[in-house]
Amino acid sequence: MKPHSHLPRKLAFLLILGAVAAFSASPTTAADPAVSEAAVKQFETHIRPLLATRCIKCHGAEKQEGQLRLDTREGLLKGGESGAAIVLGKPAESLLIEAIHYEGLEMPPNRQLDAESIQQMEQWIAAGAAWPESKPLRPEAAAITAEDRQWWAFRPLVPSAAPQLADDSWSANDVDRFVWKQLRDHQLLPAPEASREALIRRLYFNLIGLPPTPEEIDAFLADTAPDAWERTIDKLLDDPRYGEHWARFWLDLVRYSESDGWNQDAHRPHIWRYRDYVIQAFNQDKPYPEFVREQLAGDQLHEDNPEHLAAAGFLRLGIYEYNQRDARGHWNDIMNEMTDVSGDVFLGISMACARCHDHKFDPVPRDDYFKLRAFFEPVIWRDDLTATTEQQRRDHADAMASWEEASREVRQQIDELLKPYNDKKWKSTVAKFPLDIQACFHKAPDERNSWEQQMTYLIERQFEEEGGGPLKSLSKEHKARYDELQKELAQFDKLKPQPLPGVMTVTEYDGQAAPTRIPDDPGSEAIPPGFLSVLSPAAAALPDGAPGADSTSRGRRLQLAEWIGRSDNPLTMRVIVNRIWQQHFGEGIVRTPNDLGHNGEAPTHPELLDWLTGQFIEGGLRMKPLHKTILMSATWRQSSHHPDAERQQALDPGELLLWRAPVRRLRAEQIRDAMLSVSGHLDPKHGGPSVEESTPRRGVYVKSFRNKTETFMHLFDLTGGLKSVAVRNTTTTPIQSLLMINGAYATARAKGLADRVLKSHGADPIAAVQRLTRLTWGRAASEDELRDALAFLELPPDPGAKLDAARFRDLAHVLLNSSEFLYLD
Repeated sequence: MKPHSHLPRKLAFLLILGAVAAFSASPTTAADPAVSEAAVKQFETHIRPLLATRCIKCHGAEKQEGQLRLDTREGLLKGGESGAAIVLGKPAESLLIEAIHYEGLEMPPNRQLDAESIQQMEQWIAAGAAWPESKPLRPEAAAITAEDRQWWAFRPLVPSAAPQLADDSWSANDVDRFVWKQLRDHQLLPAPEASREALIRRLYFNLIGLPPTPEEIDAFLADTAPDAWERTIDKLLDDPRYGEHWARFWLDLVRYSESDGWNQDAHRPHIWRYRDYVIQAFNQDKPYPEFVREQLAGDQLHEDNPEHLAAAGFLRLGIYEYNQRDARGHWNDIMNEMTDVSGDVFLGISMACARCHDHKFDPVPRDDYFKLRAFFEPVIWRDDLTATTEQQRRDHADAMASWEEASREVRQQIDELLKPYNDKKWKSTVAKFPLDIQACFHKAPDERNSWEQQMTYLIERQFEEEGGGPLKSLSKEHKARYDELQKELAQFDKLKPQPLPGVMTVTEYDGQAAPTRIPDDPGSEAIPPGFLSVLSPAAAALPDGAPGADSTSRGRRLQLAEWIGRSDNPLTMRVIVNRIWQQHFGEGIVRTPNDLGHNGEAPTHPELLDWLTGQFIEGGLRMKPLHKTILMSATWRQSSHHPDAERQQALDPGELLLWRAPVRRLRAEQIRDAMLSVSGHLDPKHGGPSVEESTPRRGVYVKSFRNKTETFMHLFDLTGGLKSVAVRNTTTTPIQSLLMINGAYATARAKGLADRVLKSHGADPIAAVQRLTRLTWGRAASEDELRDALAFLELPPDPGAKLDAARFRDLAHVLLNSSEFLYLD
């Protein structure tokens, strides 16, 4: 029986350490004075990384389980509560060696050291446990091993050719050949192809998020040319509604919302420009590296393109608390969230897990988290820029000149009137912050570093936003005078041009970048920007010479964006290709699309994922060619009904191997937009400022607030904008049913649908019912369904019978609640 086998292994190890006798060699409290060059090399290369990354989180300066420290030679020799961990010169008698061999004890508990590491530790103890310096170790970046780099997501892309199997008569393209091999290996067969009616409805919802009209269905069914399917795909990919639909999955990822969050949840009137940028990027089929570059560093591209500033609004999507006095903590939260979301979205790795310690499961040391954050350290939020070209700004300045000259005197009077109130408000606002933050504000602008400028920004926003501004405290007399002066100023309005359109964006700080340091670690050094060590051990190659190469700031985010968008970056390329597949099938080849690490699921078809990634790269890193490859496959065109489903489900309960099409409920926006579409209420206008929920435009254009989650779309699982969401929940709740049956929105759409059909087909009940089912289900009613509908309407099967409008509206309402309307098969 193992000693203390009833105790947790780690506790047993600590207790046994206490029972070990004194060492044969005398302990020393200092560094070994006679350390050879070879011993130093062994310690620095093998021993220090092992202790720093696998031991001292639990047995270091901050935490000593069982009073055992392994961050100094003294600690190893002294041992735990009652004894020592190693016997100098005698590894066989050292409990540390017993533990790392998993001989009764198992340390480290989460994963055994590899054979080479164990051998190095034995040799080190046998040679006297040389320790070149007396300074304690601190937790350092985890040593990345060859085994770490062999994790499937980090391995270089080497796409293999599609399998060519003699018994494959099903495959339409290479996608299917990978799928077929897996099916055959598991004794499964694919489902038959779906009906053309089902396919055209599925395709429309898949690419533009809306149902096809009966006329579009008829045109497709009548087109018997061999390339009819391909031409329909091309038509929908060129439809501007494609971008409106496909942008939504990206907006979920980046936690897009149009409000600040927290208690006030103030509306952000200009952030819609980021949404429109994403829609246009999908419609233009921007190459993915360009798409990434514009969002992470649009302000640094210097191409005089206002779209780039809108794209950089990605870095403004985090939450903001308008009256937070802890500016230091608030900005730290903003920066951490910026880092976390960038890791989720672009890297498919949960970087947040490495913020406080090395990642518990993936080869992401804590330093890597702060290397990523360092790219964003000099970001400055900007609310004073405009979505305009340089020429537009010059023209506007020229137009403003005459107004400024004509109104100069009255404006000076207004400024003089308001100055004491502004001075008082500034003093009051600044005084609410801690003294060190006040010092940032009072510092000369050209002497501030980026963090000090960020603190100043937070103070300035509170001056403008909190308490109604300085005008709220005007005396009665001064308020009357102010109003008079405003009337005088208004006389010059005819000379004043319209304001330039605002944009919510960022820029890089022009001066000194504040250092990025690991918090709560007084001994930490400034951490430079750098990429994931497991992929790129070297630090980011910032531009030489003027700013960027030293501690100044320009160029950082651009370097990050270019690294992410490189076609030879195996992780980032797999991440985006997996996301595209996910949108077509409801599940990714990796079913945890924001986590391709050890905590995520393994790919169901790894060779297919790499082949698709190769196709994506060969296609210029554009999404539309990849869409087409997937949609042309027999795999995507399968029916959701399989003649042998019971047997196959027993072999593949999770339906991971793609032997039939998944049945999927429409997403929140699709339900809302489809109801508007079939009722004839949908306003097709594209782009522009967001609208109220009652406005009959597409759901992507409806205002979204983080704290307002009881809207129609939220009740059907619209995301809330608080975190990156790669896979939406799909819930089924009584509230959804009540909303669809009794809710004002559904009732109004049912009335619109019924009235639309009555207007065109009201004279013929049978034709009216068929039109109703074709609009909602994408097909004509069967004989049995037609008979049931007429019975519901209390009509005989007579084309001349008179329809009751109220009952017909009820029938329309029933069809909008039907599974065939709300689900795709």
